[in-house]
This record gives sequence, structure tokens and C-alpha cells, in this order.
Amino acid sequence: MRSILEILAQGGQVSGEEISRELGISRAAVWKKIEALREAGWQIESAGKLGYRLEPGDRLEPVLWESKLETSRLGRGEIAYHDTVDSTNTQLKIMAAKGAPDGSVCLCECQNGGKGRLGRSWNSPAGQGIWVSLLLRPQLRPEHAPLLTLCTAMAMNRAIRETTGADSRIKWPNDIICGGKKLCGILLEISADMDHIDYVVIGTGLNVYPGAYPEELKHQATSLQEVGKVQSRAEILIHYLRALEEYAALLEQKGFAGIADAYRAQSCTLGSRVNVIGSINMTGTAEDIDETGALLVRDDSGELHRVLAGDVSVRGVMGYV
Repeated sequence: MRSILEILAQGGQVSGEEISRELGISRAAVWKKIEALREAGWQIESAGKLGYRLEPGDRLEPVLWESKLETSRLGRGEIAYHDTVDSTNTQLKIMAAKGAPDGSVCLCECQNGGKGRLGRSWNSPAGQGIWVSLLLRPQLRPEHAPLLTLCTAMAMNRAIRETTGADSRIKWPNDIICGGKKLCGILLEISADMDHIDYVVIGTGLNVYPGAYPEELKHQATSLQEVGKVQSRAEILIHYLRALEEYAALLEQKGFAGIADAYRAQSCTLGSRVNVIGSINMTGTAEDIDETGALLVRDDSGELHRVLAGDVSVRGVMGYV
């Protein structure tokens, strides 16, 4: 059945005779496989002698986007797609331990155990967002691996702006914000020793439709459909993979200097008054980020503090941003 999907996913109408010839099966067998796909939920139209045409809808089945990738690395390893899974990060870590190569992907329509930063859960209902994890085996020192979270935020922010026109920005370190509300969260998990990174798993949860987040979070969460024009989730994913491949390569080649200016340009935190809550508590002005990705905040007494993402939550003095 997947072979027929690969043919139909190229777009346009394809005759049963052409499918029969390409797959080396009878016309009757083609019809049976088409019916099985329809029963599985795929919308496939028939137009007499013109043949069959796939209406892909807004699905993330890899067959619909693999051939459209503009990458040489991301999406070129193993790809695992699930209707429902506990956590794409958890599943991709299992794949990594079994030797999955750099660039492998795990994505799903629904997570029932999605994970966020600082031990929080992440709401991931079916068909309402992009719940995806990427496996990198980067050429970086272990202490530089957290900078990949900045690359990821920039990549998703760029993909959002390119595909939807939404005026999104990055809230340090890696939340994507639009209209003062959160669109996307990112979770980095690293397997490394003192001298070598085995792998990095980057999990991303992007709210595409309003059903992506619970009603009680509407004061601080939003979705792309509410702030931009959504064509398809697959289109956003393709742009995200291309942008992340570019930023990750810059980081590997040039270090922090390769991404610093681009991150600063997309930030809504730098230059703002912020509250720092956690291992330290203070109010001050976010001035910059350093070469490790830490936020530099000058408190009201004039002292400059280096704030680490794993230790604190940073919010604007007047609200979430």
C-alpha cells in the first residue's frame, strides 16, 4: 500500500493502468489496495479514465513530505512515524541507542506522554500540532551541545515566519512567542561523556491549531492558525528541517559566532525587563547572551548575572514574555 501512496503523493491524477505497470500488479490488485487505503482513512478520488488522485489533507505521514525535503542530513536517516506514542523524544532515544544515524526523525500525530522543560508535561493532541524529535550526532564539544537549542528555536521561528507570515519571536532560551503567547516549546536531551557527544535528541512541540493546548492555558498559549495562515503541517516541517540543518552546520563550523547575530535578531527577550525565578530570584534587564547560550541580566543594583536555562524561568515583568 505504501508504494501506491508514494506514486499518488507526487500529485495529480494517475491512471490505474500506470500504477499497475509501475508496481507489476494487476488492475484488480490496484483497486483492492486503493480500497484498503480508503478504509485506512486516506482520501483518494477516482475520475474514470483519468485515474486516481490523492487528497493528502493535513497529515504528517512521511510519504507526503520525504521527497520534498531540501536537506542532505536531517530527515535522511531513519524515520519513525506513529499515530500515537508516549513521547517522540523517548522513542528516538531508544532508536539512538540501537544505532540510528545522524538526521533520524521520530514524529507522531499524538503524544500521550509529551515532555517539556523543567520536568513539565506537554499537551500533544492528535492532529493539532507538530510533535517531532530529531537525532543529531554533532561535531561539537559536549559543553557546546546546549547551543543546539538556540539553533532549534531559530529554525522553527524562521519556518513559522516563512510559511505562515506570523510575527513570531524567540523568548529565551527557546520558546517561540507570538502576540505575547507561547506557540512552541523545545526540549534537548543529550547523551555524552566528558569528551564526546554520543547523540543529541531535539524535541519540538508546535501548536498549529487551537485544539493543541487546553482551555486553561489560553491566557499564555496560542496556535499558528490564530496568528497566521496555515497551509499544511508538512510544509512547516520541511522548512524547519532545512533551517535547522543550516544553523546546526554554522554552529559546528564557526561555533557560537556562527549563530549569535541571527539569534539576537530574533529575540524578544534581549533589551527587556525580566523576572528571573528559580535557583536565583531577581528583576533586571536582559542585556545579551554569552558564548554558552546563558542569558546576561543586569539587576537594579547594576550587577551583571549569568543565568542558565536549566536553573531558572525567565518571564517579562509585565507578563509571560
